[in-house]
Amino acid sequence: MKILHRYIIREFLESFFFGLAVFSFILLLDQIFQLVNLFLSKGISLFLVAKLFVLILPNIFSLTIPMSVLLGILLAYGRFSEDNEITSMRSAGMGYFSFTSPVLAGVLCLSLFLVFFNQTLSPVTHRQFRQIYKEVLSQHPLVKFEEKTITRVGDYRMYVDTVAQDGLKGVNIYKFSPSEAGVPWRISAASATVSVGQDAVLFLLYNGYWQKANPAHPENLIHLKFSSYQFTIPLGGEVIPVSQSLREMSGRQLRVEMKAYRDKKMPTNFIETEYWLRWTLAFAPFVFAVVGIPLGIVLERGGRSIGFGISLLVLFAYYLLLVTGLNMGEKGYAAPKYVLMLPNAAAFLAGLWLWRKMLKK
Repeated sequence: MKILHRYIIREFLESFFFGLAVFSFILLLDQIFQLVNLFLSKGISLFLVAKLFVLILPNIFSLTIPMSVLLGILLAYGRFSEDNEITSMRSAGMGYFSFTSPVLAGVLCLSLFLVFFNQTLSPVTHRQFRQIYKEVLSQHPLVKFEEKTITRVGDYRMYVDTVAQDGLKGVNIYKFSPSEAGVPWRISAASATVSVGQDAVLFLLYNGYWQKANPAHPENLIHLKFSSYQFTIPLGGEVIPVSQSLREMSGRQLRVEMKAYRDKKMPTNFIETEYWLRWTLAFAPFVFAVVGIPLGIVLERGGRSIGFGISLLVLFAYYLLLVTGLNMGEKGYAAPKYVLMLPNAAAFLAGLWLWRKMLKK
């Protein structure tokens, strides 16, 4: 029996790690391009880029581990079914629990670990990532800017023709001022140097002009030229956030924050949503195992290909419910605690129904 259990676990782990690599790569693709660009184009050290990459992984794994569990189970048990190994085990007098309990027990342990992972470890790595990225921006302020691309800095929009080692060329800064009935203004300069402080970005602009629509006569422009001009943009949490975000708070800190908001009679929807989302994602692997095992066993032909397709359908339905719950919770349409339980509850009930159908065969 131990040999059989090791065989089943090995087959599951092979498919699980395959899924983890594929799903993580897909979700990391954009970040990988950005990190490679930091190394090749921005002059950031390879060690620092690698460190940033490692610190991204825990947040990605929170999403991809549940996906990979479902795919791993469907592929493993789908292959067992396709090769008639399920039939052989049943003919030998083995009950379904005998060859499903190792995976169920392992995935349950994984879900319990993910409670700690999502509530404690992931927020720490997210905070470390932001701190290191903040240092990168302080030491290399041009990292934020891309050529011929609109970049948001605080409440402003910037368009830069060229990003050079010594500064920016062809700089245009735009802002719409709500306090002045939406009267727009802009600064255009031939070149600029940039430095980043604790709570502001300082631009030294050269050879340009400051232009603004006249509030009394919008068809007329106020136009001022300058040879050099110092311009400061408060960050306000946009480029280098100073305050701790919800994603950086541990589960205990979120509970403290919720209590503080309730004491002030302020809404806690967005805090509760973050808190209960972590619990939902932690137990998603187990409910996926409950659904995936009977689905994989009933796949008698085309086990791997059909299993992959079914996993995508199940994931689509699950995350559709999850996103709907997130929106409802954040907007206060429903209690986050209950609405975020809905995807796991629906998947678990569907799994129980599938088990019942399978055991009746």
